[in-house]
Amino acid sequence: ARNIREELAAMEVMAVNPVHRLVTPRMWAAGLISTMLASLVILSGAVGGFVFNVLLQGVTPGAYFDGAVDLLRVSDLYVTLGKSFLFGLIAALVACYMGMNCERSPAGVGRAVNKSTVIAFMLVFAFNYVITTVYFVAFPPKMM
Repeated sequence: ARNIREELAAMEVMAVNPVHRLVTPRMWAAGLISTMLASLVILSGAVGGFVFNVLLQGVTPGAYFDGAVDLLRVSDLYVTLGKSFLFGLIAALVACYMGMNCERSPAGVGRAVNKSTVIAFMLVFAFNYVITTVYFVAFPPKMM
C-alpha cells in the first residue's frame, strides 16, 4: 500500500532509506515473534503430552519425564528455535520485497501478497529440508 501511495518514493526524496526504516524492524519483529510462537508451541506440546500421558493414560510423572529426557536433547531445542527465527526472517524479507516491488494498483498488491505467500512457503520448505538434513548428519538420532 505504501508503494501505491508513493510513500516509498517520498521517503527516498527525503533521504530516508526505506529498507532501514521499514524492512529491518519488520524482519526483527517477525523473527522474534516466530521464535516466541515456537516456544509457546513447544511448551503447549510438552504440557499436552504430560496431561495425556499422566492424567489420561495413568503413566507416572517420573516415567513421562524420564522418557522425554531420553528422547530429547538441548540441541533439538536450539535448532528448532533457530529455524523458527530464520523462517520468520525469510517470510518478512519476501513479503517486504514483494510489497516494495508490486504493481501500483490494488490488484498488484493482491498479486504481490499471493506471490509472497507462495515464495515464502517454498523457501521455508527448502531451508527446513537443508537445515534438518545437516542437523541429522551432525547429530544422528539415538537408537533405542
